[in-house]
Amino acid sequence: MSRYSRSSSSRPFYRVKIINGIQPSLTSENTTSTTTPTTTTTTSSSSSTTAINNTELDEIENPRLLNILNWSPLENLVTNKTTLAINDENETKTKNGYNAVQISIELQKKMLNLKAMFIDPSGRLVNYGRLRASNVYNDICEMGNRLTTISLENVTENEHLYNILTIHGITSVNELPKSVLDLNQFWKITSYKVGSYFYSLDDIEHGILRGNKPHSNCTQRHFTFNDPRTRYSMRRCDPRIHFALNCGARSCPQIAIYSSTNLEKALNMATTSYCNAEVDIILENAEVRLSKLFLWYKNDFGRSETEVLRWIAKYIDEPKQSLLKTLLDRQGSKDGLRISYKIYDWMVNHHNAPLPIIDSTTTSSNVDD
Repeated sequence: MSRYSRSSSSRPFYRVKIINGIQPSLTSENTTSTTTPTTTTTTSSSSSTTAINNTELDEIENPRLLNILNWSPLENLVTNKTTLAINDENETKTKNGYNAVQISIELQKKMLNLKAMFIDPSGRLVNYGRLRASNVYNDICEMGNRLTTISLENVTENEHLYNILTIHGITSVNELPKSVLDLNQFWKITSYKVGSYFYSLDDIEHGILRGNKPHSNCTQRHFTFNDPRTRYSMRRCDPRIHFALNCGARSCPQIAIYSSTNLEKALNMATTSYCNAEVDIILENAEVRLSKLFLWYKNDFGRSETEVLRWIAKYIDEPKQSLLKTLLDRQGSKDGLRISYKIYDWMVNHHNAPLPIIDSTTTSSNVDD
């Protein structure tokens, strides 16, 4: 389970098998992968150990992070097949030599429609019932299936995997539960097939986005050393990623769309927004109240609770920032400070409120700024 504890039950409540996504190929690593429809041969499972400075690392990591968070068109992506059927605007269109860039653009448009039509202004609540009955949902499913025809050679693009997989998985449930914890092993078994491999929500979050770090209730790395999927793991964990992921609960961060032009700004905004809402400073009691995300993934933010608080101080606005710095300076360290954690609301982030009626055949070209 992604953000709590894994269920000990071996019998899934339900299983979602959704075909979607494109597997990235990292040219910066000394890894060669040959993929066929039925078998995959992988050599050199370890990453390159060549020394690299922070600037060069950022140039590699930022696009890789973006690839998992969202679609943004890259070049040299083509399909192996000469024809590809795309379900668009309720019509099946056949395009010769359809380009994966075009597919990614179309799918990003569907994602923008999904957000405009089914996600409330807070960015946290989804109208799953209306989504399930919509053409937008049908088109996303259909286009996802078509992605399996795309060549994996030199592909460095991935869908907004985590958030859309969460939405897709919850929407696919016959009877919407009250809590995401009622969906047995939801984060463990809800998966997309990307290329030759399956990626669950846990795989995407812990194995890839967090740089193959242990789950919050585990001590071992998420992927084993010989797992071929490790070649797609981030080389380091950017703590801001926690505020870009929505696991379907009401206490989760808002859902956003990311692009190559807004990645840094959008991650900072998502982090600041969540920290401002979920961090409380009680000066007279020398107490700081935090979201449990900072408890479960403390080591992602710092080696000690003091470092975690100093990290948080960079992403909260006044007057909270000054109050937190005052407490830290007054105490000299975490000693003397009391840290408490808020109850995490695991109720499904569902809403039935009406949203603006938008023609599903039209799309917006804008993303969150």
